[in-house]
Amino acid sequence: MIVAYSGHGLLSKEFDYYLSTYAVNFEKPEQYGLPYDELENLLDSIPARKKLMLIDACHSGEVDKEDLITLTASSDSLIKGFKPIVYKKDKKHLGLKNSFELMQSLFVNVGKSTGATIISAAAGTQFALERNDLKNGVFTYSILEAMSKYPTLKISELKKIVGERVEQLTKGLQKPTSRNETIAVDWSL
Repeated sequence: MIVAYSGHGLLSKEFDYYLSTYAVNFEKPEQYGLPYDELENLLDSIPARKKLMLIDACHSGEVDKEDLITLTASSDSLIKGFKPIVYKKDKKHLGLKNSFELMQSLFVNVGKSTGATIISAAAGTQFALERNDLKNGVFTYSILEAMSKYPTLKISELKKIVGERVEQLTKGLQKPTSRNETIAVDWSL
């Protein structure tokens, strides 16, 4: 079973994650946005043993709410209307690269278990980028490219190929993240 979402991913003022709906209030995503927890609950209630969820949306990776701050966007911001989210700087904090690698290694053990593999387009503090020449978000393009190139792929292979391709196409500005909750079940698409 595969569930795919492509759209806007939003963080509330409390850094709770929401997916946009047709009626979402972008200033207050808790108003008519789809809470990510509800999507996880839905996945949890599906009895299938082979579950994959793909999320092509900004901020779709895990975030440590305790260490985040919202920056005031400058008038020359690349993405109008959006305020960048970053980790607080302090002497105890790991650098972005080390922090990202640590998050990846710990990602397996966070959140509640849905029995699904979840691959998200970007880290919790990143935007999911789009390119007109690709006619898609970079993440979705990379998935479609991999699936057309390889007739069958294991989930672990899809994660690796898509992760590398997204980083290549965005020159490292976007790094997909994933959570494997069914490590023993590396099934083929």
